[in-house]
Amino acid sequence: MQEVRKRRLTEFRDWVAEHVSGDEKGESQLFLDRLFQAFGQKGLLEVGGKPEFRIRKSKEDGGGTAFADYVWKPFVLIEMKRRGVDLSRVYRQAFDYWTRLVPGRPRWVVLCNFDEFWVYDFETQMDTPVDQVTLDELPDRFGPLAFLFPTQERPVFQNDQEAVTREAADRLATCFNKLITRGVDREIAQRFTLQMLVALFSEDIGLLEKYFVARLLGECDEPTHSFDLLGGLFVEMNSPGRTAGGRFKGVDYFNGGLFAEPVRLELYSDELNQLREAAKADWSRVRPEIFGTLFEHSVEQDERHAFGAHFTSHVDIMKIVGPTIIEPWRELIENATTIKRLNALRQRLEHLTVLDPACGSGNFLYIAYREMKRLEARIFERIAEISKRDTGDQRRLGFVTARQFFGIDINSFAVELAKVTMMIARKLAIDELHVNEQPLPLDNLDENFIAGDALIRSESMGLDGTR
Repeated sequence: MQEVRKRRLTEFRDWVAEHVSGDEKGESQLFLDRLFQAFGQKGLLEVGGKPEFRIRKSKEDGGGTAFADYVWKPFVLIEMKRRGVDLSRVYRQAFDYWTRLVPGRPRWVVLCNFDEFWVYDFETQMDTPVDQVTLDELPDRFGPLAFLFPTQERPVFQNDQEAVTREAADRLATCFNKLITRGVDREIAQRFTLQMLVALFSEDIGLLEKYFVARLLGECDEPTHSFDLLGGLFVEMNSPGRTAGGRFKGVDYFNGGLFAEPVRLELYSDELNQLREAAKADWSRVRPEIFGTLFEHSVEQDERHAFGAHFTSHVDIMKIVGPTIIEPWRELIENATTIKRLNALRQRLEHLTVLDPACGSGNFLYIAYREMKRLEARIFERIAEISKRDTGDQRRLGFVTARQFFGIDINSFAVELAKVTMMIARKLAIDELHVNEQPLPLDNLDENFIAGDALIRSESMGLDGTR
């Protein structure tokens, strides 16, 4: 069977090279029909899908009707673009279509420019494709599109961040629970877990030297070593300036918030083993939802039920962030016709504040921050379009900051997790949008996030959110 599949997909690849120029309007349906046949289907119509599928726009989007290139419910939505188009720019259009395809919303979304296939699973991973495969690779690596086979096989992805995130979260949560079980104070165990979390992230996203934390964990042969080595690292992460020499040479200052009280613990071998396994993960691929997972795993089931503590998916959050932030601002930006107007919008965006009165681990605020940074980047793109010149470094300057976001939660650990979520969000935005911001020190958000009941005024928190 494998040889038959490879032969069909090779024939499809060769046919495209010989006959397809990459014109979106004239060749998309022919290309997709041949693609379906290469995967063993009779054709794109025969499976029950519809090209040029009508999608009604919301009133916020101006109403009217849009047309998705191809929809086969409940399996796949495919958006085709001409050859050479940067598919990252098609993400927002495809997501907007996908949200309106109910009932029977497709599980998978594919973006294609005749040379590349970007596969998304919006139910589990919104920001990035779960895989990308080129037309040339397809005969040998058809796993990302395996759901197109008549057998409707489970696809195999190389960038499944959900799996990486779950495993990393489980390792840290297990270590945390082992600390609690042996009698470590819960607040200390929580603070240690958060400081360890940031350290693991930092060595994979460029804030610490690569493998720095993994090497320290490898040197911890007995409990006293973890007290000195990991505790020493946290001390240096809390020390202004860059460490000039010694075991922690080159460690930069992170901030005096999360690391204001560096935790020193003597770790047992089973706890260290959990951290060593966690360090093996590629933390640059770990999604910020890990913080919510950690929160849920660190709270007893009865307590979770009492607090209503439950992970909220990106899709559900976007149902709020989309119509309240993204769509109104995107309309303003796209309709602006002068640089003066765009600069005025930038200044307004810089002063926009967002409050989540039941913030949990900060997922809602993280997504709102990410989308506002993308809106900011789009403003600079529009300025460049209108001025007809490259704005250079100006385009990469960042103005939206984590200090514009505020959260309240009754659970103090959730509040600390939310702070960390927003700290990490800044570095992720810098990498995604290439903004000219320094990633360190991390924002100190102690005044932005408050542990308390948002519905009841207490002595420690006024109605205006001040303490």
